[in-house]
Amino acid sequence: MQENEYGKKLRVLKVLIMLVERPFGYTKKQLASRTGVSIETIKKDFKAIKEAGFELACDKNYRYGFEVDQRYNDLRDLLEFSEKDQILLLNALDTIASNSKHAEKLKRKLSSMHDFTRIGRAMLRKPYLTKVDLLRKAKKEKRQILLMDYHSSNSNEISDRLVEGFDPNIHDDVLQAFDVDKKKLRHFRISRITRLKITDQPWQYEKKHEVFATDPFRIVEKNQVMVHLRLKVGAYNELIERFPLTQSYIKPDALEEGIYDFQCLVNYRFIGLSNFILGFYHQLVEVVEPESLLNHLRTEVANMDF
Repeated sequence: MQENEYGKKLRVLKVLIMLVERPFGYTKKQLASRTGVSIETIKKDFKAIKEAGFELACDKNYRYGFEVDQRYNDLRDLLEFSEKDQILLLNALDTIASNSKHAEKLKRKLSSMHDFTRIGRAMLRKPYLTKVDLLRKAKKEKRQILLMDYHSSNSNEISDRLVEGFDPNIHDDVLQAFDVDKKKLRHFRISRITRLKITDQPWQYEKKHEVFATDPFRIVEKNQVMVHLRLKVGAYNELIERFPLTQSYIKPDALEEGIYDFQCLVNYRFIGLSNFILGFYHQLVEVVEPESLLNHLRTEVANMDF
C-alpha cells in the first residue's frame, strides 16, 4: 500500500527524533532499516529536512547528525519538551489569563503536546501507522472495516468487531465508530487493534455517525458529569503521569499547601477515574462531588471479591 502524506510526516518526525537523540549514530542504511523504508526514501527525507533549513552532516563512518546552530537547538528543545516545561507554561497561563477561554485552550494543547512526547514514539512504529492508514482509507471510501482480535478492557475479551469507523484520531489513540453488530456507537483504542481488514461493504448507518467529546481519561462519551477531587501530592503526581491531559484541570488549593483541586467533566460511568481513585485512595483527600461518583465507588468496593 502506498504511504499517505500523514505517514510520511510521522516518519520524518521519527527520523528527526533519532538524529536528535543520537547524533552521528546512524547511517542512511540504519535509518532506513529502523523506519522500514528504502535508502532512497531516507535520501528524500534528508532532502526535505534540508529544505526546511536544517543542515545535516556525516562523520567518517557515514553516520549522520545535525550541524549545531540555533535552528537545531530550537528543534532539540521542541522534541525534548519536558513535564517541567509544561508545568511552568501552565502556571504562566494561569497568571496571565486565568479566566480566559483561550488560555484554557492553550493549556489543553500544552498537555496534549507533553502527552505526545510521552507516548508518541510507540505511535511512530510502522504497524501502528499501517493501521492508521487503513482506517483513513476506509473512512475516505466509506467502507466497513473488521477490527481483528480487538483487546477490550470493558468486556475482558479478544474478538473481531465489524464497524464503520468515521473518526480515527491518532493523537487520542481513539477510533470512534458505529458497531454494525451491536447497532451502537462505540469507541476503540487503535493500539488495541491487532489487525485491520477493509471489507467491500459500504457504510449503511452513516446517519447515526456522531462524534462525541473525549475526556481526560481518553473515554468518548456523550453524557459527561462534573467531578471535583482534592488530592495530596502523591495522587497529583500519579494522576498527571498516568493521564497527562488531566494537568489542564488541576490547580493548587487556595488555602492548604500541598493539596490540589481537580475539577473537570468526565464520562458518567467514571471509567478511568474510578480505577485511579481506588488504586490511590490513600493519597486522596476528598471526593467533593458528585454524589453519583461516591455511590459508584461504594458499589465497586462492595463488589470486590478477595
